[in-house]
Amino acid sequence: MILIPQRLFENKEVKVLLRDGNVCILEKKMSQSLLQREGYISNHVVSVLLSGKQEIKTYEEKRIKIKAGEILFIPRGLYHITDLLSEGGEFHSLLFYFDDAIVQEFLSTVRVGEISRKESPEFLKFGSVPTVKLFADSLLQIYGLKSLMDKTFLNIKIQELLHLLNGLAIEKRFAEFLFKLTLPKRRNIKTFIEQNFDKPLKIEDYAYLTGRSISTFRRDFKQQFHTTPKKWLKEKRIEKAVQLVDGQQITVTQLAFDSGYENISYFIKEFKRQVGLSPKQYILSKHRNNLLD
Repeated sequence: MILIPQRLFENKEVKVLLRDGNVCILEKKMSQSLLQREGYISNHVVSVLLSGKQEIKTYEEKRIKIKAGEILFIPRGLYHITDLLSEGGEFHSLLFYFDDAIVQEFLSTVRVGEISRKESPEFLKFGSVPTVKLFADSLLQIYGLKSLMDKTFLNIKIQELLHLLNGLAIEKRFAEFLFKLTLPKRRNIKTFIEQNFDKPLKIEDYAYLTGRSISTFRRDFKQQFHTTPKKWLKEKRIEKAVQLVDGQQITVTQLAFDSGYENISYFIKEFKRQVGLSPKQYILSKHRNNLLD
């Protein structure tokens, strides 16, 4: 079995721009077409196709066709057969391979909206995105130099790409797609909810995302936390809101979003019930105290 990207490191037509183990950014250039290449993708990958064409056939016989300028995101675990077509010119692509740790870091910095319970697609294909093309060109110009091959910048550049795709492809629910990638069919409730309590999710969503019915989720949750999910979430989210105010200048709206609330009025009501002050009053009091200090 050919593992990707591991096998690519040995390919003379592939240039390693930045790498830390199997997390990497690679440039692939070919003057001749390469047909019927089998492989198993062991890390998530975003492919920015700069020239040529690519055709992928999955194990389930689904076909993915990519042309120059398009971007393809494939989660890890896909077994595929691929054709790389130079079309008389050159096949040229930029490949970003990354793991769940990078996905989790990205998700910790963005808002994940209401989660759809529909099954996620096997891949995402984006049309031509000029901003990503500029990003790819600048990355090649800078990190294509041997003297600048430093893995310190690897995580930064992959995070930058994910943010670009998220900002330019809202209709594809990109953050939600990434969020679901990290979820096995059944997940430990304690670990999952402690990592994701600040997402604007409902009890029904947590049940779905941990692979349980609502009644089973409530029962399992109470066994571990000795309280109800609703009560625990309210307390935990307001606790985070208080911590955010203590650490930075922030608006009430941003405070609500970062704490897992999309309904601002409900957030203000719940904050005042638990803290004794409205969010605005609390922010002002903290600001005054900081000035006195």
